Amino acid sequence: MLSAVVPWVIQYKYILLFYLVIIVLLYIKRKQIDVQGKIIFLYRMKWGLRWMDKVAAKYREWIILFGYIGVGAGFVGLAVISYVLIKNLIDLITNPAAQSGVSLVLPGINVPGLGILPFWYWLIGIFIIALVHEFAHGVVARAHKIEVKNTGIVLFGPIIGAFVEPNEKKMAKDKDIVQYSILAAGAFTNVILAVLAVLLLTFAFAPAQQAMVQPTGFTFDAYVNENLPFAQAGIVPGTVITGINGIATLDFQQFSDELTSIKPGETITVQTPEKDYPLQVAANPDDQKKPFLGIQSIRNEFEVKPMYDVGFWKIVYYVVDWIAGFLRWLFLLSFGIGLFNLLPLPIVDGGRMAQTFLHKLKGPEIGERRYRQVGMFFLLILLLNLFFPLILKLF
Repeated sequence: MLSAVVPWVIQYKYILLFYLVIIVLLYIKRKQIDVQGKIIFLYRMKWGLRWMDKVAAKYREWIILFGYIGVGAGFVGLAVISYVLIKNLIDLITNPAAQSGVSLVLPGINVPGLGILPFWYWLIGIFIIALVHEFAHGVVARAHKIEVKNTGIVLFGPIIGAFVEPNEKKMAKDKDIVQYSILAAGAFTNVILAVLAVLLLTFAFAPAQQAMVQPTGFTFDAYVNENLPFAQAGIVPGTVITGINGIATLDFQQFSDELTSIKPGETITVQTPEKDYPLQVAANPDDQKKPFLGIQSIRNEFEVKPMYDVGFWKIVYYVVDWIAGFLRWLFLLSFGIGLFNLLPLPIVDGGRMAQTFLHKLKGPEIGERRYRQVGMFFLLILLLNLFFPLILKLF
């Protein structure tokens, strides 16, 4: 028992230490913490309020315009993420081989197709994302001269975040468009942050990183199932693939380009540094005319060029590589959190937008009832997206 626990503790030491610090702080500040529903912990502060006031006063017209643009983007995002969740669940039910597009993104958890989220990427990323998200809510509210009473930190189970508290009574009396602009501002800013991250990655750090390495092939982390070609051929996850049918391929794109000329049922030879593997190509479940190998969580492999593996240039490569990795995860986290916040759920901004809309459309009483029904429906859809693949594995 102990031999199994110790490696687990070592692997997740930073995560465990982080949550230990959180628990200690919750205990120290217990008299100042508002507990809701037994799993939501709110710690209110005044941090950042003056900064919001200054920015809102200096750029009021631009911020109001930004908020109004965010309303359109917010409702589009609400519709898109709602459709994606429903479609993803239908795909999971109708196609057992389908991979879920929904996953908890927490440090140490293996995100399908992306790998394990490093602790420091998560901690720094969440801090930046929460900061810009809540600042956007607050500064748009102040631009409309609505008081922001508090900022704060929230702990929802294991998920940490931040919040701002505008004057709800004054906000409710304002125009619908004003309310929507304040509610949508956080998610809209998260999407903008994601775009900035991917632009920096695409045009600066990814090219710099690629110039410092040379590709050596690709690998994969898992089979789709045990009855498909790679599993049947005995090519284990983690094996570096370097070619197909005697043609060297430096990355997965080159391999995939060569694979497109192969028809399902044909036999191919896959090259690795250790040996060659003959296998028969299967048919893609989504298109029977296309080839399918039955692998997932694919990533390209590379080795650092000799110049960047010693001395000062080794430090340069490490910095570029770290920032490139961080920007990839910042894009994913910021975009994902932005869209998640637009879901019509009671605990997020999209729920508040849906509540305001339904109150105006149906009246306070019927609108509130419809809002709760919509919220419960999408909460069920979200939970099924997360746990349906796990349920399938049990059977």
